[in-house]
Amino acid sequence: MNLRKLAIRALVLAPLVAVAATFFLNVCHLIYDCGCVSLWNGGAAFCNIQTPGPPDCPFCDQPDVAYGALYGTFVAQAVVVFAPGSLGLGIRALLGLAAFPLVVGASGIVLGLQAGYWN
Repeated sequence: MNLRKLAIRALVLAPLVAVAATFFLNVCHLIYDCGCVSLWNGGAAFCNIQTPGPPDCPFCDQPDVAYGALYGTFVAQAVVVFAPGSLGLGIRALLGLAAFPLVVGASGIVLGLQAGYWN
């Protein structure tokens, strides 16, 4: 792959990573109904982790796992964008965008079940 193609694909990847990083807490709230809000509205300041007693949002309670889910999303997005093949940039961008809720959602559901969050 030549340098020009790599640069173009990097320009496709950058906003995908930005979307995932920016809206991670929104997806956290979607999964756990925990109170997390957009970064510009307070982030995790309203999460149920801030109040004594259960339930505690699994992502906020285990930030290393949450970061792992987010970084896993970045890796999945990079794989989709930089993988060899004839897929167009638009399809790669859509697949990269879809990787965000899929990776974070699957991680969040598994973590929530393991933690007994919904019991």
